[in-house]
Amino acid sequence: MRKITLCLLVATLAIPMSTQAQKLTLSVMDLNVTSGLAPNEVMMLTDKLLNEFVNYGFYKVVERSKRDEILKEQGFQQSGACDQGACLVEAGQLLGVQKMVGGTIGRLGTVYAVELRIMDVKTGEIDKAFSRQYTGDVSNLLNAMREAATVFSGGGAGTPPAQAAAKPQGLELTYLATNSQGYREYRNEKDGSTLIEVPAGAFTMGSNRGDKNERPVHIVTLDRYYISKFEITVGQFMAFSNATGYSIRGLFRKQPDINQANYPIKQLQWIDAKAYCDWAGLRLPSEAEWEKAARGTDSREYPWGNEWDPLKCNGGGSSDGYDGTAPVGSFAAGISPYGCYDMAGNVWEWCNDLYDGDYYARSQPSNPTGPVAGKHHVMRGGGWDRSTEGICRSARRYRPTPAGWYGALGIRPAK
Repeated sequence: MRKITLCLLVATLAIPMSTQAQKLTLSVMDLNVTSGLAPNEVMMLTDKLLNEFVNYGFYKVVERSKRDEILKEQGFQQSGACDQGACLVEAGQLLGVQKMVGGTIGRLGTVYAVELRIMDVKTGEIDKAFSRQYTGDVSNLLNAMREAATVFSGGGAGTPPAQAAAKPQGLELTYLATNSQGYREYRNEKDGSTLIEVPAGAFTMGSNRGDKNERPVHIVTLDRYYISKFEITVGQFMAFSNATGYSIRGLFRKQPDINQANYPIKQLQWIDAKAYCDWAGLRLPSEAEWEKAARGTDSREYPWGNEWDPLKCNGGGSSDGYDGTAPVGSFAAGISPYGCYDMAGNVWEWCNDLYDGDYYARSQPSNPTGPVAGKHHVMRGGGWDRSTEGICRSARRYRPTPAGWYGALGIRPAK
């Protein structure tokens, strides 16, 4: 294994707090590399991380030459990688700062594993960790710098994430928390949905493992968007129906779990799903948005990783504890890289895109929205009734009949 050691020292200078909270000052040390990256690539990644911190606006960023000047004046002597506690604390004390960030990048073939941590200089304890895997060439590490800045900008002095992050227009959102995966969550006050903020960036879409309609594998870049943490529940859909008089048709009322408010709504046509989203101020996700939320930037086969595990989702049979659908959020071990539940199994989920089995060959590289014509809309994720190893893959594409009420088909909104 070829290792690349990363020493990111993020320093926050201790400054007096006035009645108006001041920004903490942040410093990023150049990356320490043993092999695998050229000097110009190291400089590029360091500058990328600096710029991302500037863009988020939580910190006042210390310019590179100023950082070097301070450490040189203090006689800082660095031997080898400075990615562990003792070195980070020493550098932080010499800089007169409160927080430091350090970590490593390990490379195996085309996979980069990024491990970062933010430390408190006074206590020497880790405040927050960042762990991601990226597949492909070194350019994918740009996503690592962006995501690290996103995670570590969640605690900017005096500015909660809900204020610093731009919210979708036309929605009343309330900031809830930064989840265990490091992403901000908001509540949509219209329908009570929890929305997860997915940062802008590229990911690998499609798979060579599945059907022909999943090829060619290609890189897609998306703007920042929001997607529901959970599938829409029976209770939420009934509230929409009661508020608008929307007719619930088909076999919906024959569902055995119709009176269980925390179970996912199912057996819906695409027009029903769109009507709900319009009422809630949301929309159906594009195929690309759905797939990125399910598999992240490391091309994983399933939301939880690359190995099939029927106990991490509500699939076919009762070995997972459910003969039918399960309450939303029942499979914590199967969450996606961004913290979304049930993106494999439980109910299939409508996407906004029309279906074309050959669309990937001509898909736009940025923010694709699907073909302009077609008879079917795409559904994703697999359902409780027949989920198997192949059907539950995050890259799997499927199309139902446009007029049918499919028994395991629901909604996961986006914005």
